[in-house]
Amino acid sequence: MLLRIYRGAGPGTILTIFISLIMVWLQPLMNPVVTTIYNDYPAPLYSLFISLFEGRPFAGIIFSMLLVLVTATYLVNFNTRLFFINERTFLPASFYVLLSGYITSNQALNPVLPASLLLMVAIDRLTASYRKQGIAYNLFDASMLIGIAALIYTNIIWYYILIIIGISLFRSFNFREFLISLFGLITPFIILYSFYYLTGRDIAWLNHSLIESLFRDMPEYYWSPEFIIISFINLLIFIVALLHLWSIFNAKKVRSRKIFSLLTWMVFLTVLVYFTVPAASVGLMYILLIPIVYVLTHYLVMIKNKKIANYIFAIIFLSILFIQVSRAIII
Repeated sequence: MLLRIYRGAGPGTILTIFISLIMVWLQPLMNPVVTTIYNDYPAPLYSLFISLFEGRPFAGIIFSMLLVLVTATYLVNFNTRLFFINERTFLPASFYVLLSGYITSNQALNPVLPASLLLMVAIDRLTASYRKQGIAYNLFDASMLIGIAALIYTNIIWYYILIIIGISLFRSFNFREFLISLFGLITPFIILYSFYYLTGRDIAWLNHSLIESLFRDMPEYYWSPEFIIISFINLLIFIVALLHLWSIFNAKKVRSRKIFSLLTWMVFLTVLVYFTVPAASVGLMYILLIPIVYVLTHYLVMIKNKKIANYIFAIIFLSILFIQVSRAIII
């Protein structure tokens, strides 16, 4: 029953998702906080967000909620247009909204949120290059979006690797297209450095800020025993969903296979960045959610035993509920 409500595509499902967003973000709305772990050496565009919402943490929470809603909508639209899950459903948005409250420390003015939205748009532009005749300038757009995102959350720049992987998946590798994508990545930085030079700003400080935001150590996240157990259960669900996807992988259309391949690489890249890059934080969860919601949606849509599908969704739903209630008790 619960899955049926969140899986639909009508006005009732939209209302349910919106109410869920408010409930998941209720604690931050009642007790808005300012994220400090990104503020020592903020990326240039994120520093503008800090200035805009300085002294107004509630407005920052509302802005973050809107970003979650916009990203959730885009996730649905992406599947609706490309139809790689074999069903037009709001379930990707439902999962994204619910799981946005999985790590409660992320529920603040977080630079990874706008950066992850730009990354999703970049993936969309990348897939648009599939079967495109001639030079695909979509690759310039995709890389430039990652470059802009890196000016909000610097560590998103590592996801340029995803563009390289995408080129090999969606195109026959062309060195000229690789150069086009590389130029797209550095274009926002060229504009930024030109602005600093023409306005007489401190370029040395900009260099230091970018380097620190890439390589400085971030505070470690405390994984409570309860959170570890819940995460282990949900990880098992995701692994089962991923294995199910790959068990029927060859039965899918070529473009669908390429999209899911790219999403799988996105999972591996995010895990790699988190464990190897000192400046990476649990904020990467917002990026990891993009492939996660699609894999889970595909599993619950394609699995034949609907009782199991309902149980799995209920487990995920109850895990979010437990995390949010635990946070309320601590507060």
